[in-house]
Amino acid sequence: MAAVIEVEAVVTRFGAQTVHDGVGFTVERGTLVGLIGASGSGKSVLLREMIGLHRPSSGRVRLLGTDM
Repeated sequence: MAAVIEVEAVVTRFGAQTVHDGVGFTVERGTLVGLIGASGSGKSVLLREMIGLHRPSSGRVRLLGTDM
């Protein structure tokens, strides 16, 4: 099955603070996924990176094969 979302080695930094360090996963078509975590753990930042509203410090996000 084709990947709908691909997150590869995403690193997110705000100044000296590292929010994500090498996050990676793939979501296949037809899969239901939940994103959970404590307050301030970077869930919203990761979603913003996935839809192109924020650029990660490094790594890659692709939606339907398109680099975000």
